Amino acid sequence: MTSVDTDLHPDIAHERRRLHDVFATQKAVAISGESTDLATRLDRIDRIRRLVVEGEERIRTAITSDFSAIHPAMVVMLDTLPVIERVNFVEAHLAEWMQPRHVDLGEVHGSSRGSVHRMPKGVNGNVAPWNFPIESALVMVVDMLAAGNTAIIKPSELAPATAAVLHQLVDEYFSADEVAVVRGGPEFAAEFVAMPWDHLTFTGSPRVGRLVMAAAAANLTPVTLELGGKNPAVFAPDAITDDLVTRFLAFRTLKAGQICTSPDHVLVPTTHLDEWIELAVTSWQRAYPTFVGHRDATGIIDDRHVDRLLGYLTEARARGVRVVGLNDDEPDRQARQIPMTLVIDPPDDLGCMTDELFGPVIPVVTYTPGDGVHVVDDAIRRINSGPSPLGAYLVTRDDAVAARFVERVRCGGVGINTFGLQGGHAALPFGGFGQSGHGCHGAYEGFCNYTHARSVFAGADDSYVHQVVLPPYDHLSGPDAPVADTATGDAS
Repeated sequence: MTSVDTDLHPDIAHERRRLHDVFATQKAVAISGESTDLATRLDRIDRIRRLVVEGEERIRTAITSDFSAIHPAMVVMLDTLPVIERVNFVEAHLAEWMQPRHVDLGEVHGSSRGSVHRMPKGVNGNVAPWNFPIESALVMVVDMLAAGNTAIIKPSELAPATAAVLHQLVDEYFSADEVAVVRGGPEFAAEFVAMPWDHLTFTGSPRVGRLVMAAAAANLTPVTLELGGKNPAVFAPDAITDDLVTRFLAFRTLKAGQICTSPDHVLVPTTHLDEWIELAVTSWQRAYPTFVGHRDATGIIDDRHVDRLLGYLTEARARGVRVVGLNDDEPDRQARQIPMTLVIDPPDDLGCMTDELFGPVIPVVTYTPGDGVHVVDDAIRRINSGPSPLGAYLVTRDDAVAARFVERVRCGGVGINTFGLQGGHAALPFGGFGQSGHGCHGAYEGFCNYTHARSVFAGADDSYVHQVVLPPYDHLSGPDAPVADTATGDAS
């Protein structure tokens, strides 16, 4: 594949025309009623894999440009490898998923046959976020293509270099009637989500998610929302150990916390607060005596988000809240890097407690531990009293406490002694509910999300129901009239 000069500033008028032209082309494919066979679907998702493998160097260069700094391994681990793993998993299971599911209709229907077929929905729109500009643009498309659909991707304008490279790569590997990329800012995005999609997927904030839902409602477009939220990480008293606090910080610093499944804040027992803070400082300084400027540090996506994150710290200090830097580093505005910083027991009305953080600012909140299996019940009550987060995390060595947490906490997904992997494994569905979104992608559930479950009933001549409904209805009254069996629902 040849390199193409990156165009960071697309002609919006051209992109609008292209959106409508490509949509019309893909819609014509959908309304033809010709469903893509297994071989075609496998070929298309294989091209997604080739796209990220063969385009990896271009992708890495673009993502580094957009974030100002990121470790090359993080690009592979967080953006390209998840796409490859999604393709591999879908390839292994797609033939099975495409088979109709046969249903027992009961004796009353004789030899009639019932089945459920997964039907492609048609033209899918995917509004991808800036924090995973390749992964979130393409893993959903793998599901969409596996389901027999076509797709149009609108990448984020906040990662313009990656959006341009994605545009180039998709054009190299796909025809416009299969997959296409269109680019533009907020006004263009508003036009994009208002199109009459057969299914629309949006990844981003709850605030914008509401606008997307409102626009989609005009066309009764089914929508999948991946929205995130303030994901809590609860440390049980038995988990205040060096290895587990270090594991938390390792996941929390990935991409400087700019991950929708990243733990947003920590809940620590009141009895162990100082111990947890000391372990966090010691662990972090052992790994990074200096972090800002280190090659492992990821930049914040733009200046506006740098100002937002530093504003949380300014507000906390002004309110007299204790702020603990894990290093003595100062922010580097040019590199857009901010030190990892703890905000200790902030009031609930502070910005760092009302907003999803998406950055290296970590509120540390206390809860009152209970006894035995009820040890984290106070933390569970706190989580369930707010909007449902995309992920909730518990750190404990007690299986009974973990089981109680899984059973009772309201969230999109749960991690026990890990932070985000429940949303990143190809064999597990990923999605939230309520404020953290609805619908899902990934695994068999993702395939189902992008298909319609179409019921098929093939009636047979020996069906009792066929005889019952023949006119006139004189046989439906009197002593020989059919009576419903309350146990089975069948007529007798």
